[in-house]
Amino acid sequence: MWITRWENGDVASNQLSRRMDLTQMLALLAVRVGAARALQSAVDVLPADDVAAIGPLLQTPALPRRTREEVRAHPKVLTELRSALVELLPDADVQPEQLLRFGARTLITILLTVVAVYIVLTTVNVEEITEAIAGSDWRWSVVAFGLGLLTFPGAALAFVAFAPIRLPVWRATLVQAAGAFVALAAPAGIGPAALNLRMLNRRGVTASLSVATVALVQVSQFVVTVLLLLLLSVISGTSNAPRFTPSPTLLLVIGIVAALVASSLLVPAVRTWVAAKTLPTVRQTWPRLIAVVGHPWRMGLAVGGNVVMTMGYVLAFDACLAAFGQDLTLVQVALIYLVGNAAGAAVPTPGGIGTIEIALTTGLTAGGLNPGVAASVALLFRVLTYWLRIPIGWVAMRVLQRAGDL
Repeated sequence: MWITRWENGDVASNQLSRRMDLTQMLALLAVRVGAARALQSAVDVLPADDVAAIGPLLQTPALPRRTREEVRAHPKVLTELRSALVELLPDADVQPEQLLRFGARTLITILLTVVAVYIVLTTVNVEEITEAIAGSDWRWSVVAFGLGLLTFPGAALAFVAFAPIRLPVWRATLVQAAGAFVALAAPAGIGPAALNLRMLNRRGVTASLSVATVALVQVSQFVVTVLLLLLLSVISGTSNAPRFTPSPTLLLVIGIVAALVASSLLVPAVRTWVAAKTLPTVRQTWPRLIAVVGHPWRMGLAVGGNVVMTMGYVLAFDACLAAFGQDLTLVQVALIYLVGNAAGAAVPTPGGIGTIEIALTTGLTAGGLNPGVAASVALLFRVLTYWLRIPIGWVAMRVLQRAGDL
């Protein structure tokens, strides 16, 4: 017996490593002297439990490269070993275990980290960010960053309210925070939904019920956002604050778009397409919605969580305006943010990078701001509510992975 490359050994090796060592030795002997003699040598020197533990690992992923190559030249040797093991130990389990050298979770984490580094190195203009932050009031920047963090528990409350099982609010908040990291490789809004789905699946919720729950969370966010916009418009119109009065051109464009949408619904093919896109979501979410409506506190929690999330972003955007000494009515801020965010997110870029900044800058310029100031406000807002939250999302994802929630 020659011992080579002793530096590759482990001190206090775990049970799985020891089982794999025994499996590799047995497979190597089997291709040299045959399955029966190799197994008999193992039985002569090892306890019966150790021999039985080899059975589930008799598969090529558990073998080193050179041994795998020899086993391929003797394709029946592993089958013969399993058969001989059952003959000697009838109660032994030889059903192969699932072995993954790199699990999907590890690969996804590595991929997202690489994408994050690539995007940060190739997309971020450090000089522009520095100028935007230097020209702003840092106190309002801190307020905006805090309001942006408030969106995490807001989204978590809505998720907890609609979930078919009991979820810890803190864990749900970490999932929403992890979405800030996943957004680097997924279009805006897709990352948090995927993580919500994953968390429900990991906690034993069926795939269909998980999809229905996540879809209901997204639909509720849209509905609450529209209602908030209408409410802010009414409040703005009845208060003494300057009113947001759309121009005749804007009203004409809105009227033309509404007329085109209404006329298109008269075409059977368009109605069929709309039904195909909307009815599946309605069928998925309706049973969950009925179940939630039966618990008013859940409905109130969901609405409250969505309000906190939406207003957190709106007020953070308003704080970024204040950081540059700009003042717009709350309904103007909400309208510019919501429309700009939706328009930017419609383009499937990771996290809406570039498109959301352009959309927000365009909206602020249309609202009367100087283009340079508008671009600085939009950039500061994205730095505080997107880029600076990425490290927080990475830490949250690591914590959730170690806890087995993702």
